[in-house]
Amino acid sequence: MLIIFTSCLSPSMEEKKEPVSGYIPIYGSVLAKQIKLLDNQVIQKPGKIYTYGSYLLINEINRGIHVYNNADPSNPRPKGFIEIVGNTDMAIKDDVLYVNHMGNLVSLKVADFETLEKTGELKISNWFLGVPPPSQSYFECIVPENGLVIGWKQETLQNPACYAF
Repeated sequence: MLIIFTSCLSPSMEEKKEPVSGYIPIYGSVLAKQIKLLDNQVIQKPGKIYTYGSYLLINEINRGIHVYNNADPSNPRPKGFIEIVGNTDMAIKDDVLYVNHMGNLVSLKVADFETLEKTGELKISNWFLGVPPPSQSYFECIVPENGLVIGWKQETLQNPACYAF
């Protein structure tokens, strides 16, 4: 996985006055660092789909993973939702679900998707303020006092001072 670097722009770029497409941070509480098993959620922005045994897993981009009982593939039944802020990817093997979360790789024991047990965490990014900004994009610089970044909203920015490589 790529390590995300961010920087302030050079003075010549700071003088740029035309609007550019970029991102503004969405702030949340430190509670966003918790991975939780919740009741079913409505799918809004589906990502990757994964099957494992009799389960169907559907990533909800930047929010978590929908879990379905897929014993009858013609009629998958919702089982729950694993809330993982910033999640975009997953893999599973031997009842261990591997997910990206807040710049880290986290492993969760999920034998029956009734309970979650965090079994490990590997730091894969130097990003420590929550969900990193999209790569190769301008963004509104983060104000740590505003809380943890739990997402990004695309907007037109005037003279942004930060860029993610």
